[in-house]
Amino acid sequence: MKLGLVLSGGGARGLAHIGVLKAFEENGIHPDIITGASMGGIIGALYSLGISANKLAEMLSGLNFDELLEVRNFFYSQKTNKILNTVIQQTAFIPLFTKLGFDSGRKIRKAFKEITHDKEFKDLKIPFACVAVDLITERLITLNSGKLYEAMYATGAIPPYLEPLEKEGMLLADGGILSNAPVDVAKEMGADKVIVVDVNPMQTFRKKENFKNAFDIILRVLDTTLDALYIDDLAKADYLIQIPLNFDIFEFEKKDEIVNIGYTIGRESILSKNLKSLK
Repeated sequence: MKLGLVLSGGGARGLAHIGVLKAFEENGIHPDIITGASMGGIIGALYSLGISANKLAEMLSGLNFDELLEVRNFFYSQKTNKILNTVIQQTAFIPLFTKLGFDSGRKIRKAFKEITHDKEFKDLKIPFACVAVDLITERLITLNSGKLYEAMYATGAIPPYLEPLEKEGMLLADGGILSNAPVDVAKEMGADKVIVVDVNPMQTFRKKENFKNAFDIILRVLDTTLDALYIDDLAKADYLIQIPLNFDIFEFEKKDEIVNIGYTIGRESILSKNLKSLK
């Protein structure tokens, strides 16, 4: 029997996958196939390369997320909150009219290239694929060949923050837009049983006071879209691990807490769902 592991997207929430993988390792659960979207695709790619969960956690602690947090911090600063309505039309969104995103993504691609040592899919120790959306054709694209760092960038290129990846006539953006838990891809790769790790449990209604500015609205729209498209994917899982995380997609400063929550829920799920029987 081939065991497939599907890691969902969810921005910073996806860092919980590292904790789940650590719990799996400690209990001798080793997936034969891994697929992922967005942050799940990024974590899945590195794990498939042979980087252990502990090593991933070490790498994470040394990363500087300032670049990822730049736009979020702009919208969340008190000064910006006071002048948002007047400034936003003049300066904040100028990049969206001159480029395909706030950030070109060059630094992120460079970092991914260095971390993966410019490896390709053929170099992976565990069969892996991630998904992205071609914004031109509006199709879901399975990424399973070529440079690993390019696929990692494409699957996590959240619009409109990061520019999509231009490749072979396509504009590739965050795969979670259309399939935030690519179960079908895992089954197409030969998985007989599939575990899905969901870091985006359906969220409860928020109070009006929770929406402080336009960026809160953007994040809520993203969450709502993910929820609507998520249900079909999750229904296809043989085993579903849901991790309750009350963080938004850019709260990377909570990385240690998020990983620890993933580890705790991962351990509990192994027992409650009898996942050791899948070894």
